Amino acid sequence: MAEVLVVADDLTGANATAADFASAGLRAATASAATGADVVAGMVSRFDVVVATTDSRHSRPDEAATLARAVVRAGWPARLVCNRVDTTLRGNVGATTEAVAAEVRALTGSRVVVLCAPAHPTAGRHTIGGTQLLDGRRLEETEVARDARTPMRTSDVVEILHQQTDLTASLVSMGAVTGPVADLVDTIRSALAGGVDVLVADAMTEEHLDRVATAAVAAAEGRDLVWVTSDPGPSSVAMARALGLTRTAQGPPLLVVSGSATELTRQQLQQLAVERGAVVHRVPTLPGSAVPDVDAATAVLGDALAGATADAIVVFATVMEDADVRPTTAEDAARISRSLATAVRRALEEHAVGGLFTTGGDVTAAVLAELGSHGLEISGEVVPLAVAGTLVGGPWDGLHIATKGGLVGDVGTTVTCLDHLRQTVELDRRRVASAASRPSN
Repeated sequence: MAEVLVVADDLTGANATAADFASAGLRAATASAATGADVVAGMVSRFDVVVATTDSRHSRPDEAATLARAVVRAGWPARLVCNRVDTTLRGNVGATTEAVAAEVRALTGSRVVVLCAPAHPTAGRHTIGGTQLLDGRRLEETEVARDARTPMRTSDVVEILHQQTDLTASLVSMGAVTGPVADLVDTIRSALAGGVDVLVADAMTEEHLDRVATAAVAAAEGRDLVWVTSDPGPSSVAMARALGLTRTAQGPPLLVVSGSATELTRQQLQQLAVERGAVVHRVPTLPGSAVPDVDAATAVLGDALAGATADAIVVFATVMEDADVRPTTAEDAARISRSLATAVRRALEEHAVGGLFTTGGDVTAAVLAELGSHGLEISGEVVPLAVAGTLVGGPWDGLHIATKGGLVGDVGTTVTCLDHLRQTVELDRRRVASAASRPSN
């Protein structure tokens, strides 16, 4: 099941909300459910957050409500259900809020209360005294008052809800939001005891939204109550945090493989250890030789990867100090690269890595060959003569990689390359996927 299921009334808003959840460390996808909610059912097992757009902002209220309820049914179960509405509250805010709450109530058999905190602080949308402001102005004083399809005649959030629903609403004022936490919890608890259906909360900052969501969860403790959110996205993310659903996106460690003996490479690896906390492991060699002992090297690297914390940097290097440099023949130089690559491949068969960085041309070629790659799809140059991309072909197809020669760059170049690799890996991990609707029969 998905952690979070979001019903959105248009695609643009759905994408923005999915991106917000992705930034909170959850894998989020948008899905078009305008022609059928069944597309949602196929996605809830693949993503933490599914944001389904019904394209119903300008539909009749009853049509929008029907679509919203269908999405909730198709995506159920979920730990949090959200109704994503327009930041300026245009469209079927009341109808969809009521529909989502009603469907969750029917599915859980529990009391459902809606937290409606429509502020979107980073976009200049704030709620003060239950009034929605756009860049500091009431909605009816802005251009949305002249919207051709859904002109806004009021900025009173409760009144906007009551245009399409009879749900009882209570305001959590700015004074309560910014006051002592215990008082805020008591305010919400009193509203719940009074049988309220919707809590409309003031907010001007992300911190305000977090305070309200955290207090709401605390106030509901011990009650058979399920929270639903209705907002443009930030309050839903805050509620997910308060419920413990978000997390810092983490993945396997990054692996640095160095077969270069240059002084510059050693300095770069030392700098990586100092600035980024990389853990360096020396490649074991055969007695009296610079050639790696494949079995011993595989064991050392395997243990290093198994013991690495999430998103750590593991360095596996043939040379780290002057004492590691030994005279080698041309034949031994070739064996060093092949043996190191074999150990890397064996270790990667047992342990995942988020990305790979190689330094040294011969070692890079040997590692790519050992991993069965046909080559690299180059995404760009990190610094001159240091490139980034992904492996093409083989069992590790698509693995992110950055690579450079042993004499490329300055002392900080390897740090720069690993920062780029980490950013690329994290963006890929958090990417907002998009799924098209299924064709109707």
